[in-house]
Amino acid sequence: MKCLTFTCILFIVIQTASAQNIQIPRAFINTLASPEMQGRGYVNNGDKRAALYIKNELQIMGVKPLSEKYFQEFSFPMNTFPRKMEVQLDHNNIEPVYDYVVAPECKSAKGTFELHYFPQAADTVDAVYDSIIKLDYTGKYIVDNLPNREFRTESSLKTSGIIISRKSVYWWASTGHIEVGKTVIVISDSLMSLKPETITVNFKNKFKKKHTTQNVLAFIEGTQIRDTFLVFTAHYDHLGLMGKGNIFRGANDNASGTAMTMWLAKYFSQPENKPKYSVAFLLFAGEESGLLGSSYFVDNPQIPLSQIKGLINLDMVGSGSEGLSIVNGKANPEISQTIQVINDKHDYFTDIRIGRGSCNSDHCYFDKAGVPSVFLFTRGKEFTEYHNLDDVPEDLPLTKFDELYKLLIEWVYTY
Repeated sequence: MKCLTFTCILFIVIQTASAQNIQIPRAFINTLASPEMQGRGYVNNGDKRAALYIKNELQIMGVKPLSEKYFQEFSFPMNTFPRKMEVQLDHNNIEPVYDYVVAPECKSAKGTFELHYFPQAADTVDAVYDSIIKLDYTGKYIVDNLPNREFRTESSLKTSGIIISRKSVYWWASTGHIEVGKTVIVISDSLMSLKPETITVNFKNKFKKKHTTQNVLAFIEGTQIRDTFLVFTAHYDHLGLMGKGNIFRGANDNASGTAMTMWLAKYFSQPENKPKYSVAFLLFAGEESGLLGSSYFVDNPQIPLSQIKGLINLDMVGSGSEGLSIVNGKANPEISQTIQVINDKHDYFTDIRIGRGSCNSDHCYFDKAGVPSVFLFTRGKEFTEYHNLDDVPEDLPLTKFDELYKLLIEWVYTY
């Protein structure tokens, strides 16, 4: 009877919490993904602006810093493209990000170059391939028109540039820690199918040997077991800019996970909602550049990792019509089964997929260190934008955002 009474009270409390209005996290997302945040990346202090905003919001909520201060600083080398970028095929302008992206590790490039296409026989006949890659293509850009060959790994290949034709064009940052001599440009296959003869490029890079950024770390002390933590993580950084004006606003990836974490912090900061265990909120920088923020925290933890009872990483949670995925759930059945039981009780998601491990977000290094960790993301065709300029807050539906919020609150109280 006591258990039933607790469950009923808990359900009422969570429903009331939900009525706080989803406009609260919507406001967080609108700010984090605004043009003023410059894509929360490595140009124009975008990541620093976002970190300061998050810290100020946590302070207003009364959520304490995890140690003496909210910020945990670290640094890494990073290549950037802060100025205007221009690329032409046969002297016709093509659109940055929509039509092409420049590999993050590229140096500055300027000039007009002939495009060279390899014979199709080179794709399957090793003797043909071995003979043509020994030739000197300096002053030309070669086109990667051989699907079975990887030109980018041919470090001895003599060429001024490589064109990679892809159906889907999107940017990334994880290879941008170095500068390489060869220019690599990914171009939409719809354009390359026209067999252009020349490419004209004009862009400048700025390589930062030491880009300093920061994790934002906060917590709420438990009412009963203060030295044991439940942890929510999300990366607040995104890709920044690829050329002046081309801002990757990253509403779903990952202003959505950051906003969810902040919304949970706001809920648990209320005196009547304080949890039994302490709850930590870790907002990481450097995820897009290789999970660097979370890796740094695991190497320099501000709470003992052995005191983390369970960790949920939130990354891209702005949809949900097709369900919820739990990456690394099979390795952590206690976490995933608790989530499943809560969902079965309330029917929040039509489908929950409990998956195997994958080192594809900030749960990764916690898992490697032995911390019970899972990564949650929502699925749905209503929003599929990824690493492009259309991942914007005005189009983000937040289909199951409220349901996930309620589920995570109950997880903290019952896990």
